[in-house]
Amino acid sequence: MPRLGLATLNHSPLHGLPTQWEAHLDAASLAGYDAIAPDIFWLRAIEAAGVSPEQLAAAMSDRSLACMEIAGIAIGEEEATQAELSEHLRYAEVLGAEFVNARIVSSLDASVTARVRECAEAFGRVGTRLAIEFSRGTQLNSVSQGAALLREIDVPGAGVTLDTWHFFLHPQGAEWDALEALPSSSFANVQLSDGVPYEEGAFGEATMNLRRLPGEGGFELARCLELVTTKRGDASALPIVVEVLSEAERQYSLAEFARRTANASRMLFPD
Repeated sequence: MPRLGLATLNHSPLHGLPTQWEAHLDAASLAGYDAIAPDIFWLRAIEAAGVSPEQLAAAMSDRSLACMEIAGIAIGEEEATQAELSEHLRYAEVLGAEFVNARIVSSLDASVTARVRECAEAFGRVGTRLAIEFSRGTQLNSVSQGAALLREIDVPGAGVTLDTWHFFLHPQGAEWDALEALPSSSFANVQLSDGVPYEEGAFGEATMNLRRLPGEGGFELARCLELVTTKRGDASALPIVVEVLSEAERQYSLAEFARRTANASRMLFPD
């Protein structure tokens, strides 16, 4: 059975919701999650309400929850990237984050590539891996582009995040050959959800509100997870952030949402 981390993003202040941070931790713990995967909007809101990262870390420890991933840093223009790097480094170090997820928000030229390298090296110094996410909504939109960027920066520990929603709904189709060719050292983690094709022009709405529970869409999740499990050697070494971004699922309580997502994810690993 892989390690599961509950993404906070579906019930985040990004959607105008209160942080409910203790309820989030309780829900993850009761549903049997190994970790939490906080989003930066959630973390900022908690700290603005007077809860320090140290207090959050202690509360997570009390519930035996690790920090699997912080989502995440936007890497682009120099000044904005430096501000986000400083912020994310502080959270990553205090929470003991396994990964910080990264999105590339400016065209990938030599200066942006250098900033990605700088971020990867800085997170490495606090024991955190940079996990680069590809998405149609950013300047890096495929497994192959992620692999090429990793070769360019050449920083041990940095890897590609496999977001199943972006992988299967890539406009040119899933890049199975590129995923199979991705070295195990260049693979970071999985962000898990299911889904169905969306209408052209509806990417923003679909990616934030129309994802589905694992097993309730049309993705070949079993094939995908078998492939990346092989890269990790065994299922127990596979870090999976369960990231079901769904307006329909947002209507459930945190406890019920955590239970539903955990149970659906475990069904993919019957053994």
